[in-house]
Amino acid sequence: MAFESGSPPTPPDAPPREGISRSAGAIGLATLISRVAGFLRDILIARALGAGLAADAFFVAFAIPALFRNLFMEGALNSSLIPSYTEVRKEGGEAAARRFTGGVAVLVGVFLAAMCALGVLFSGTLVAILASGFSRQPEKFDLAVRLTRLMFPFLFFIGMWAIAAGLLNAARRFFVPAVTPAVQNLVMVAALLAAGWLGAGERTVYWLAAAVVAGGALQALCQVPLLVRLGLFPAPAAPWSAPGIGRFLTLMGPAAFAAAIFHLNSLANRWLASFLEEGAISYLYYANRLVQFPHGILSLAVMAAAFPVLAERAAEGRRNQEGAGEGWRRTLAESGRLTLYITLPATFGLIALAHPIMEVLFQRGAFGPGQTAASAAALRAYALGLAFFGFVRLFSAAFHTRLDTRYPMRCAYASVAANIAFSLILMFPLGFVGLALGTTLSSALNAVLLIRGLRRVGGEWPGEELGRAARQLLLPAAGVGAAAWLAHWALWPAGAPFALRALALMIIVAAAAGSYALLCEWLAPQGKVPLRGLLRLGRRASPSSSA
Repeated sequence: MAFESGSPPTPPDAPPREGISRSAGAIGLATLISRVAGFLRDILIARALGAGLAADAFFVAFAIPALFRNLFMEGALNSSLIPSYTEVRKEGGEAAARRFTGGVAVLVGVFLAAMCALGVLFSGTLVAILASGFSRQPEKFDLAVRLTRLMFPFLFFIGMWAIAAGLLNAARRFFVPAVTPAVQNLVMVAALLAAGWLGAGERTVYWLAAAVVAGGALQALCQVPLLVRLGLFPAPAAPWSAPGIGRFLTLMGPAAFAAAIFHLNSLANRWLASFLEEGAISYLYYANRLVQFPHGILSLAVMAAAFPVLAERAAEGRRNQEGAGEGWRRTLAESGRLTLYITLPATFGLIALAHPIMEVLFQRGAFGPGQTAASAAALRAYALGLAFFGFVRLFSAAFHTRLDTRYPMRCAYASVAANIAFSLILMFPLGFVGLALGTTLSSALNAVLLIRGLRRVGGEWPGEELGRAARQLLLPAAGVGAAAWLAHWALWPAGAPFALRALALMIIVAAAAGSYALLCEWLAPQGKVPLRGLLRLGRRASPSSSA
Protein backbone atom coordinates (compact mmCIF):
# COMPACT_ATOMS: atom_id res chain seq x y z
CA MET A 1 0.00 0.00 0.00
CA ALA A 2 1.40 3.41 -0.97
CA PHE A 3 0.29 6.80 0.30
CA GLU A 4 -0.34 9.88 -1.77
CA SER A 5 2.76 12.04 -1.66
CA GLY A 6 0.92 15.33 -1.27
CA SER A 7 -0.67 14.73 2.12
CA PRO A 8 0.35 13.17 5.39
CA PRO A 9 -0.26 9.44 5.33
CA THR A 10 -2.82 7.96 7.66
CA PRO A 11 -1.95 4.60 9.18
CA PRO A 12 -4.29 1.77 8.24
CA ASP A 13 -6.83 0.67 10.80
CA ALA A 14 -5.73 -2.95 10.87
CA PRO A 15 -2.39 -3.90 9.35
CA PRO A 16 -2.22 -7.37 7.85
CA ARG A 17 -0.60 -10.14 9.85
CA GLU A 18 2.67 -9.73 7.99
CA GLY A 19 2.66 -5.91 8.22
CA ILE A 20 5.23 -5.75 11.01
CA SER A 21 7.56 -8.19 9.28
CA ARG A 22 7.31 -6.36 5.93
CA SER A 23 8.04 -3.01 7.58
CA ALA A 24 10.84 -4.60 9.62
CA GLY A 25 12.26 -5.99 6.37
CA ALA A 26 12.31 -2.52 4.84
CA ILE A 27 13.98 -1.08 7.94
CA GLY A 28 16.41 -3.98 8.02
CA LEU A 29 17.36 -3.44 4.39
CA ALA A 30 18.01 0.26 5.00
CA THR A 31 19.91 -0.46 8.19
CA LEU A 32 21.97 -3.11 6.37
CA ILE A 33 23.13 -0.44 3.93
CA SER A 34 24.11 1.80 6.83
CA ARG A 35 25.82 -1.02 8.72
CA VAL A 36 27.83 -2.09 5.70
CA ALA A 37 29.04 1.50 5.39
CA GLY A 38 29.73 1.42 9.13
CA PHE A 39 31.78 -1.75 8.86
CA LEU A 40 33.78 -0.23 6.02
CA ARG A 41 34.40 2.72 8.32
CA ASP A 42 35.48 0.43 11.18
CA ILE A 43 37.76 -1.57 8.89
CA LEU A 44 39.51 1.65 7.91
CA ILE A 45 39.66 2.80 11.55
CA ALA A 46 41.20 -0.53 12.56
CA ARG A 47 43.75 -0.28 9.75
CA ALA A 48 44.66 3.33 10.57
CA LEU A 49 44.47 3.33 14.39
CA GLY A 50 44.63 -0.33 15.40
CA ALA A 51 43.72 -0.96 19.04
CA GLY A 52 46.13 1.37 20.80
CA LEU A 53 46.27 4.83 22.35
CA ALA A 54 44.64 6.83 19.53
CA ALA A 55 41.86 4.27 19.00
CA ASP A 56 41.03 4.09 22.71
CA ALA A 57 40.95 7.91 22.96
CA PHE A 58 38.72 8.25 19.88
CA PHE A 59 36.23 5.58 20.98
CA VAL A 60 35.86 7.12 24.45
CA ALA A 61 35.51 10.64 23.01
CA PHE A 62 32.94 9.46 20.46
CA ALA A 63 31.04 7.58 23.16
CA ILE A 64 30.48 10.72 25.26
CA PRO A 65 28.26 12.70 22.83
CA ALA A 66 26.85 9.35 21.65
CA LEU A 67 25.74 8.64 25.23
CA PHE A 68 23.80 11.91 25.41
CA ARG A 69 22.38 11.15 21.96
CA ASN A 70 21.14 7.76 23.12
CA LEU A 71 19.78 9.16 26.37
CA PHE A 72 17.97 12.23 25.07
CA MET A 73 17.56 11.69 21.34
CA GLU A 74 17.18 8.25 19.79
CA GLY A 75 15.93 6.68 23.03
CA ALA A 76 13.83 9.33 24.72
CA LEU A 77 12.60 11.15 21.64
CA ASN A 78 11.37 8.05 19.83
CA SER A 79 9.82 6.68 23.00
CA SER A 80 7.93 9.89 23.87
CA LEU A 81 7.51 11.70 20.53
CA ILE A 82 5.59 8.98 18.65
CA PRO A 83 2.95 8.24 21.36
CA SER A 84 2.50 11.97 22.08
CA TYR A 85 2.28 12.84 18.38
CA THR A 86 -0.27 10.05 17.84
CA GLU A 87 -2.45 11.34 20.70
CA VAL A 88 -2.29 14.99 19.54
CA ARG A 89 -3.11 14.05 15.95
CA LYS A 90 -6.12 11.98 16.99
CA GLU A 91 -7.38 14.66 19.37
CA GLY A 92 -6.68 17.83 17.35
CA GLY A 93 -5.92 16.85 13.75
CA GLU A 94 -2.92 17.42 11.50
CA ALA A 95 -2.58 21.17 12.16
CA ALA A 96 -2.33 20.59 15.90
CA ALA A 97 0.17 17.78 15.31
CA ARG A 98 2.41 20.08 13.24
CA ARG A 99 2.29 22.77 15.96
CA PHE A 100 3.19 20.11 18.52
CA THR A 101 6.24 18.99 16.55
CA GLY A 102 7.23 22.62 15.99
CA GLY A 103 7.19 23.21 19.74
CA VAL A 104 9.21 20.04 20.27
CA ALA A 105 11.78 21.15 17.67
CA VAL A 106 12.27 24.54 19.35
CA LEU A 107 12.46 23.02 22.82
CA VAL A 108 14.90 20.30 21.83
CA GLY A 109 17.02 22.66 19.70
CA VAL A 110 17.56 25.11 22.57
CA PHE A 111 18.26 22.27 24.99
CA LEU A 112 20.82 20.68 22.66
CA ALA A 113 22.60 23.95 21.96
CA ALA A 114 23.05 24.40 25.71
CA MET A 115 24.18 20.77 26.09
CA CYS A 116 26.80 21.21 23.36
CA ALA A 117 28.17 24.37 24.98
CA LEU A 118 28.39 22.68 28.37
CA GLY A 119 29.90 19.56 26.83
CA VAL A 120 32.69 21.53 25.15
CA LEU A 121 33.31 23.49 28.36
CA PHE A 122 33.45 20.44 30.62
CA SER A 123 35.01 17.90 28.27
CA GLY A 124 37.92 17.31 30.63
CA THR A 125 35.59 16.55 33.52
CA LEU A 126 33.52 14.17 31.40
CA VAL A 127 36.58 12.22 30.27
CA ALA A 128 37.88 12.10 33.83
CA ILE A 129 34.57 10.64 35.03
CA LEU A 130 33.80 8.28 32.15
CA ALA A 131 37.36 7.03 31.50
CA SER A 132 39.00 7.45 34.88
CA GLY A 133 41.81 5.06 34.00
CA PHE A 134 43.09 7.49 31.36
CA SER A 135 44.34 9.78 34.14
CA ARG A 136 47.32 7.44 34.47
CA GLN A 137 48.28 8.18 30.84
CA PRO A 138 48.32 11.99 30.33
CA GLU A 139 48.84 11.74 26.55
CA LYS A 140 45.78 9.53 26.08
CA PHE A 141 43.71 11.69 28.46
CA ASP A 142 44.58 14.95 26.67
CA LEU A 143 43.83 13.46 23.26
CA ALA A 144 40.45 12.18 24.44
CA VAL A 145 39.56 15.64 25.80
CA ARG A 146 40.50 17.39 22.54
CA LEU A 147 38.51 14.90 20.48
CA THR A 148 35.48 15.22 22.78
CA ARG A 149 35.45 19.01 22.33
CA LEU A 150 35.67 18.62 18.59
CA MET A 151 32.84 16.09 18.35
CA PHE A 152 30.27 17.47 20.81
CA PRO A 153 28.34 19.57 18.21
CA PHE A 154 27.41 16.23 16.63
CA LEU A 155 24.79 15.98 19.38
CA PHE A 156 22.78 18.95 18.04
CA PHE A 157 22.58 17.65 14.49
CA ILE A 158 21.68 14.11 15.50
CA GLY A 159 18.91 15.53 17.69
CA MET A 160 17.34 17.24 14.69
CA TRP A 161 17.68 13.96 12.79
CA ALA A 162 15.90 12.09 15.59
CA ILE A 163 12.89 14.43 15.50
CA ALA A 164 12.54 14.02 11.74
CA ALA A 165 12.99 10.25 12.02
CA GLY A 166 10.29 10.02 14.68
CA LEU A 167 7.81 11.92 12.51
CA LEU A 168 8.53 9.76 9.48
CA ASN A 169 8.22 6.57 11.54
CA ALA A 170 4.89 7.76 12.97
CA ALA A 171 3.72 8.17 9.36
CA ARG A 172 4.90 4.60 8.63
CA ARG A 173 7.80 5.85 6.49
CA PHE A 174 10.72 3.76 7.72
CA PHE A 175 13.26 3.42 4.92
CA VAL A 176 14.67 6.97 4.76
CA PRO A 177 15.24 7.40 8.53
CA ALA A 178 16.90 3.99 8.69
CA VAL A 179 19.22 4.57 5.71
CA THR A 180 20.40 8.12 6.50
CA PRO A 181 23.00 7.00 9.11
CA ALA A 182 24.90 5.61 6.12
CA VAL A 183 25.58 9.23 5.15
CA GLN A 184 27.61 9.84 8.30
CA ASN A 185 29.48 6.57 7.87
CA LEU A 186 30.36 7.45 4.28
CA VAL A 187 31.59 10.90 5.31
CA MET A 188 33.87 9.25 7.89
CA VAL A 189 35.08 6.75 5.28
CA ALA A 190 35.89 9.64 2.94
CA ALA A 191 37.81 11.41 5.70
CA LEU A 192 39.88 8.31 6.48
CA LEU A 193 40.68 7.74 2.80
CA ALA A 194 41.61 11.38 2.32
CA ALA A 195 43.78 11.36 5.46
CA GLY A 196 45.63 8.30 4.19
CA TRP A 197 46.06 9.72 0.70
CA LEU A 198 47.37 13.06 2.03
CA GLY A 199 49.62 11.41 4.62
CA ALA A 200 47.91 12.90 7.69
CA GLY A 201 49.64 10.37 9.96
CA GLU A 202 48.93 11.04 13.64
CA ARG A 203 46.40 13.74 12.72
CA THR A 204 44.15 11.15 11.07
CA VAL A 205 42.18 10.86 14.31
CA TYR A 206 41.32 14.59 14.09
CA TRP A 207 40.12 14.19 10.51
CA LEU A 208 37.91 11.39 11.77
CA ALA A 209 36.46 13.51 14.59
CA ALA A 210 35.64 16.39 12.22
CA ALA A 211 33.92 13.93 9.88
CA VAL A 212 31.66 12.81 12.74
CA VAL A 213 30.20 16.32 13.01
CA ALA A 214 29.95 16.93 9.26
CA GLY A 215 28.29 13.55 8.74
CA GLY A 216 25.76 14.23 11.50
CA ALA A 217 24.72 17.50 9.84
CA LEU A 218 24.26 15.84 6.44
CA GLN A 219 22.36 12.96 8.03
CA ALA A 220 19.78 15.39 9.46
CA LEU A 221 19.41 17.39 6.23
CA CYS A 222 18.73 14.29 4.12
CA GLN A 223 15.30 13.83 5.72
CA VAL A 224 14.03 17.38 5.17
CA PRO A 225 12.84 16.91 1.54
CA LEU A 226 10.61 13.95 2.47
CA LEU A 227 9.17 15.81 5.47
CA VAL A 228 8.27 18.75 3.23
CA ARG A 229 6.80 16.53 0.51
CA LEU A 230 4.56 14.72 2.99
CA GLY A 231 3.43 17.90 4.71
CA LEU A 232 4.99 16.79 8.00
CA PHE A 233 7.54 19.59 8.41
CA PRO A 234 7.01 21.13 11.88
CA ALA A 235 5.09 24.41 12.06
CA PRO A 236 6.86 27.12 14.10
CA ALA A 237 5.37 27.21 17.60
CA ALA A 238 6.42 28.32 21.06
CA PRO A 239 6.81 25.27 23.31
CA TRP A 240 4.60 26.74 26.04
CA SER A 241 1.68 27.23 23.62
CA ALA A 242 1.95 24.03 21.55
CA PRO A 243 -0.52 21.22 22.36
CA GLY A 244 0.78 18.02 23.95
CA ILE A 245 4.15 19.38 25.15
CA GLY A 246 3.35 18.62 28.78
CA ARG A 247 2.57 14.99 27.98
CA PHE A 248 5.72 14.78 25.86
CA LEU A 249 7.95 16.04 28.69
CA THR A 250 6.27 13.75 31.21
CA LEU A 251 7.08 10.75 29.06
CA MET A 252 10.54 11.88 28.00
CA GLY A 253 12.13 12.11 31.44
CA PRO A 254 11.89 8.44 32.47
CA ALA A 255 12.25 7.27 28.85
CA ALA A 256 15.62 9.02 28.57
CA PHE A 257 17.15 6.54 30.96
CA ALA A 258 15.17 3.39 30.21
CA ALA A 259 15.50 3.40 26.41
CA ALA A 260 19.29 3.79 26.43
CA ILE A 261 20.09 1.07 28.93
CA PHE A 262 22.25 -1.02 26.60
CA HIS A 263 24.37 2.02 25.77
CA LEU A 264 24.71 2.96 29.43
CA ASN A 265 25.92 -0.53 30.19
CA SER A 266 28.41 -0.30 27.32
CA LEU A 267 29.67 3.01 28.68
CA ALA A 268 30.07 1.47 32.15
CA ASN A 269 32.10 -1.28 30.48
CA ARG A 270 34.36 1.31 28.83
CA TRP A 271 34.90 3.02 32.17
CA LEU A 272 35.89 -0.25 33.86
CA ALA A 273 37.95 -1.29 30.83
CA SER A 274 39.99 1.90 31.12
CA PHE A 275 41.61 0.27 34.18
CA LEU A 276 42.54 -2.88 32.21
CA GLU A 277 45.30 -3.49 29.68
CA GLU A 278 45.72 -1.18 26.70
CA GLY A 279 43.39 -2.22 23.91
CA ALA A 280 40.60 -3.49 26.19
CA ILE A 281 38.29 -0.61 25.21
CA SER A 282 38.96 -1.25 21.54
CA TYR A 283 38.28 -5.00 21.88
CA LEU A 284 34.91 -4.25 23.46
CA TYR A 285 34.15 -1.65 20.79
CA TYR A 286 34.82 -3.97 17.86
CA ALA A 287 32.88 -6.81 19.52
CA ASN A 288 29.99 -4.48 20.27
CA ARG A 289 29.94 -3.34 16.64
CA LEU A 290 29.62 -6.95 15.50
CA VAL A 291 26.84 -7.81 17.92
CA GLN A 292 25.04 -4.63 16.92
CA PHE A 293 24.89 -5.91 13.34
CA PRO A 294 22.06 -8.43 13.88
CA HIS A 295 20.69 -6.36 16.78
CA GLY A 296 20.54 -3.12 14.82
CA ILE A 297 19.58 -4.50 11.43
CA LEU A 298 16.95 -6.99 12.55
CA SER A 299 15.74 -6.92 16.16
CA LEU A 300 15.76 -3.09 16.40
CA ALA A 301 14.08 -3.01 13.00
CA VAL A 302 11.26 -5.11 14.44
CA MET A 303 10.90 -2.67 17.36
CA ALA A 304 10.94 0.37 15.08
CA ALA A 305 8.26 -1.14 12.82
CA ALA A 306 6.09 -2.28 15.73
CA PHE A 307 6.31 0.92 17.80
CA PRO A 308 3.96 3.18 15.79
CA VAL A 309 1.49 0.30 15.39
CA LEU A 310 1.56 -0.43 19.13
CA ALA A 311 1.09 3.29 19.83
CA GLU A 312 -1.90 3.42 17.46
CA ARG A 313 -3.50 0.34 19.02
CA ALA A 314 -2.90 1.57 22.57
CA ALA A 315 -4.46 4.97 21.74
CA GLU A 316 -7.53 3.22 20.30
CA GLY A 317 -7.79 1.03 23.41
CA ARG A 318 -7.67 4.08 25.70
CA ARG A 319 -10.40 5.84 23.72
CA ASN A 320 -12.58 2.72 23.89
CA GLN A 321 -11.71 2.11 27.56
CA GLU A 322 -10.40 -1.36 26.70
CA GLY A 323 -6.87 -1.08 28.07
CA ALA A 324 -4.36 -1.61 25.29
CA GLY A 325 -6.70 -3.90 23.39
CA GLU A 326 -6.48 -7.17 21.51
CA GLY A 327 -4.82 -5.50 18.50
CA TRP A 328 -1.99 -4.31 20.75
CA ARG A 329 -1.54 -7.84 22.09
CA ARG A 330 -1.41 -9.38 18.60
CA THR A 331 1.15 -6.81 17.46
CA LEU A 332 3.35 -7.48 20.49
CA ALA A 333 3.09 -11.25 19.93
CA GLU A 334 4.08 -10.94 16.26
CA SER A 335 6.98 -8.63 17.12
CA GLY A 336 8.22 -10.94 19.87
CA ARG A 337 8.14 -13.97 17.55
CA LEU A 338 10.10 -12.05 14.94
CA THR A 339 12.66 -11.05 17.56
CA LEU A 340 13.13 -14.70 18.56
CA TYR A 341 13.27 -15.82 14.94
CA ILE A 342 16.11 -13.38 14.32
CA THR A 343 18.15 -13.37 17.51
CA LEU A 344 18.35 -17.08 18.34
CA PRO A 345 20.25 -18.14 15.17
CA ALA A 346 22.35 -14.97 15.32
CA THR A 347 23.39 -15.86 18.88
CA PHE A 348 24.59 -19.36 17.99
CA GLY A 349 26.11 -18.18 14.71
CA LEU A 350 28.18 -15.41 16.30
CA ILE A 351 29.43 -17.75 19.02
CA ALA A 352 30.46 -20.34 16.42
CA LEU A 353 32.03 -17.92 13.92
CA ALA A 354 33.33 -15.10 16.14
CA HIS A 355 37.00 -15.65 15.26
CA PRO A 356 36.68 -15.95 11.46
CA ILE A 357 34.32 -12.97 11.36
CA MET A 358 36.79 -10.80 13.28
CA GLU A 359 39.68 -12.11 11.18
CA VAL A 360 38.02 -11.35 7.84
CA LEU A 361 36.64 -7.96 8.83
CA PHE A 362 39.44 -6.40 10.83
CA GLN A 363 42.74 -8.36 10.78
CA ARG A 364 44.99 -6.13 8.71
CA GLY A 365 47.42 -3.28 9.26
CA ALA A 366 47.74 -2.42 12.95
CA PHE A 367 45.10 -5.03 13.87
CA GLY A 368 46.91 -8.36 14.22
CA PRO A 369 46.04 -11.95 15.27
CA GLY A 370 46.21 -11.11 18.98
CA GLN A 371 43.65 -8.35 18.59
CA THR A 372 41.47 -10.70 16.54
CA ALA A 373 41.44 -13.40 19.23
CA ALA A 374 40.73 -10.90 22.02
CA SER A 375 37.89 -9.19 20.15
CA ALA A 376 36.38 -12.58 19.22
CA ALA A 377 36.30 -13.59 22.90
CA ALA A 378 34.40 -10.40 23.77
CA LEU A 379 32.03 -10.97 20.84
CA ARG A 380 31.04 -14.43 22.11
CA ALA A 381 30.19 -12.96 25.52
CA TYR A 382 28.05 -10.19 23.98
CA ALA A 383 26.35 -12.66 21.60
CA LEU A 384 24.85 -14.55 24.53
CA GLY A 385 22.68 -11.51 25.23
CA LEU A 386 21.30 -10.85 21.75
CA ALA A 387 17.75 -12.01 22.48
CA PHE A 388 17.73 -10.07 25.75
CA PHE A 389 18.95 -6.88 24.03
CA GLY A 390 16.11 -7.15 21.52
CA PHE A 391 13.44 -7.90 24.13
CA VAL A 392 14.52 -5.03 26.37
CA ARG A 393 13.99 -2.53 23.54
CA LEU A 394 10.72 -4.11 22.38
CA PHE A 395 9.13 -4.50 25.82
CA SER A 396 10.25 -1.03 26.94
CA ALA A 397 8.60 0.36 23.81
CA ALA A 398 5.45 -1.61 24.65
CA PHE A 399 5.26 0.14 28.03
CA HIS A 400 5.86 3.54 26.43
CA THR A 401 2.93 3.08 24.04
CA ARG A 402 0.77 2.58 27.14
CA LEU A 403 2.10 5.98 28.36
CA ASP A 404 4.00 4.23 31.16
CA THR A 405 7.68 5.16 31.19
CA ARG A 406 8.26 4.84 34.93
CA TYR A 407 8.28 1.06 35.22
CA PRO A 408 10.88 0.60 32.42
CA MET A 409 12.94 3.30 34.14
CA ARG A 410 12.93 1.34 37.39
CA CYS A 411 13.95 -1.79 35.48
CA ALA A 412 16.77 0.18 33.88
CA TYR A 413 18.04 1.36 37.26
CA ALA A 414 18.16 -2.24 38.46
CA SER A 415 19.90 -3.33 35.26
CA VAL A 416 22.64 -0.69 35.49
CA ALA A 417 23.30 -1.56 39.13
CA ALA A 418 23.42 -5.26 38.22
CA ASN A 419 25.76 -4.57 35.29
CA ILE A 420 28.25 -2.79 37.52
CA ALA A 421 28.05 -5.54 40.13
CA PHE A 422 28.41 -8.38 37.59
CA SER A 423 31.25 -6.57 35.82
CA LEU A 424 33.20 -5.93 39.01
CA ILE A 425 32.86 -9.58 39.96
CA LEU A 426 33.80 -10.93 36.52
CA MET A 427 36.44 -8.46 35.31
CA PHE A 428 39.15 -9.72 37.66
CA PRO A 429 39.10 -13.40 36.65
CA LEU A 430 38.02 -12.80 33.03
CA GLY A 431 39.27 -9.28 32.15
CA PHE A 432 37.35 -7.45 29.43
CA VAL A 433 35.40 -10.65 28.60
CA GLY A 434 33.91 -10.43 32.09
CA LEU A 435 32.70 -6.91 31.28
CA ALA A 436 30.88 -8.16 28.18
CA LEU A 437 29.34 -11.01 30.20
CA GLY A 438 28.19 -8.47 32.79
CA THR A 439 26.29 -6.60 30.09
CA THR A 440 24.65 -9.82 28.94
CA LEU A 441 23.58 -10.84 32.45
CA SER A 442 22.22 -7.40 33.32
CA SER A 443 20.23 -7.28 30.07
CA ALA A 444 18.75 -10.68 30.91
CA LEU A 445 17.67 -9.31 34.29
CA ASN A 446 16.14 -6.24 32.61
CA ALA A 447 14.16 -8.40 30.18
CA VAL A 448 12.85 -10.60 33.00
CA LEU A 449 11.70 -7.57 35.00
CA LEU A 450 9.94 -6.08 31.97
CA ILE A 451 8.16 -9.38 31.28
CA ARG A 452 7.08 -9.52 34.92
CA GLY A 453 5.58 -6.04 34.58
CA LEU A 454 3.77 -6.84 31.33
CA ARG A 455 2.23 -9.94 32.88
CA ARG A 456 0.63 -7.73 35.52
CA VAL A 457 -1.17 -5.37 33.13
CA GLY A 458 -4.02 -7.78 32.43
CA GLY A 459 -4.76 -10.39 29.81
CA GLU A 460 -2.70 -8.63 27.13
CA TRP A 461 0.65 -10.38 27.65
CA PRO A 462 1.20 -12.94 24.82
CA GLY A 463 3.27 -15.28 26.95
CA GLU A 464 1.86 -18.53 25.57
CA GLU A 465 2.61 -17.57 21.94
CA LEU A 466 6.15 -16.39 22.73
CA GLY A 467 6.94 -19.45 24.83
CA ARG A 468 5.77 -21.78 22.06
CA ALA A 469 7.83 -19.90 19.48
CA ALA A 470 10.96 -20.05 21.68
CA ARG A 471 10.62 -23.81 22.13
CA GLN A 472 10.14 -24.36 18.40
CA LEU A 473 12.96 -22.11 17.25
CA LEU A 474 15.64 -23.07 19.77
CA LEU A 475 16.48 -26.47 18.26
CA PRO A 476 16.92 -25.25 14.64
CA ALA A 477 19.03 -22.30 15.83
CA ALA A 478 21.30 -24.44 18.01
CA GLY A 479 21.67 -27.12 15.33
CA VAL A 480 22.66 -24.63 12.66
CA GLY A 481 25.14 -22.96 15.04
CA ALA A 482 26.79 -26.31 15.78
CA ALA A 483 26.98 -27.10 12.07
CA ALA A 484 28.59 -23.70 11.37
CA TRP A 485 31.23 -24.35 14.05
CA LEU A 486 32.02 -27.77 12.57
CA ALA A 487 32.25 -26.29 9.06
CA HIS A 488 34.72 -23.67 10.28
CA TRP A 489 36.77 -26.24 12.21
CA ALA A 490 36.99 -28.60 9.25
CA LEU A 491 37.12 -26.29 6.23
CA TRP A 492 38.61 -22.92 7.26
CA PRO A 493 41.50 -22.00 4.91
CA ALA A 494 43.86 -20.65 7.58
CA GLY A 495 46.69 -18.59 6.13
CA ALA A 496 44.99 -18.32 2.74
CA PRO A 497 44.65 -14.97 0.92
CA PHE A 498 41.96 -12.61 2.21
CA ALA A 499 39.63 -13.17 -0.77
CA LEU A 500 39.54 -16.94 -0.20
CA ARG A 501 38.87 -16.58 3.53
CA ALA A 502 36.13 -14.03 2.91
CA LEU A 503 34.52 -16.33 0.34
CA ALA A 504 34.68 -19.29 2.75
CA LEU A 505 33.03 -17.21 5.49
CA MET A 506 30.25 -16.04 3.17
CA ILE A 507 29.56 -19.61 2.05
CA ILE A 508 29.35 -20.87 5.65
CA VAL A 509 27.04 -18.00 6.70
CA ALA A 510 24.81 -18.38 3.64
CA ALA A 511 24.56 -22.15 4.11
CA ALA A 512 23.73 -21.69 7.79
CA ALA A 513 21.03 -19.08 7.07
CA GLY A 514 19.45 -21.20 4.37
CA SER A 515 19.51 -24.32 6.55
CA TYR A 516 17.90 -22.41 9.42
CA ALA A 517 15.08 -21.17 7.19
CA LEU A 518 14.40 -24.68 5.92
CA LEU A 519 14.50 -26.20 9.41
CA CYS A 520 12.06 -23.56 10.65
CA GLU A 521 9.65 -24.42 7.84
CA TRP A 522 9.86 -28.05 8.94
CA LEU A 523 10.20 -27.90 12.73
CA ALA A 524 8.86 -24.46 13.71
CA PRO A 525 5.57 -23.36 12.15
CA GLN A 526 5.90 -20.08 14.03
CA GLY A 527 8.88 -19.27 11.79
CA LYS A 528 6.92 -19.37 8.57
CA VAL A 529 5.20 -16.03 8.90
CA PRO A 530 8.39 -14.06 9.69
CA LEU A 531 10.22 -15.73 6.80
CA ARG A 532 7.58 -14.86 4.22
CA GLY A 533 7.14 -11.36 5.59
CA LEU A 534 10.83 -10.53 5.53
CA LEU A 535 11.21 -11.75 1.96
CA ARG A 536 8.10 -10.11 0.47
CA LEU A 537 9.49 -6.61 0.34
CA GLY A 538 8.48 -6.29 -3.29
CA ARG A 539 4.90 -7.46 -2.91
CA ARG A 540 2.16 -5.19 -1.54
CA ALA A 541 4.82 -2.54 -0.80
CA SER A 542 4.79 -1.11 2.66
CA PRO A 543 4.50 2.66 3.18
CA SER A 544 8.25 2.96 3.50
CA SER A 545 8.90 1.51 0.11
CA SER A 546 7.56 4.55 -1.62
CA ALA A 547 9.86 6.82 0.28
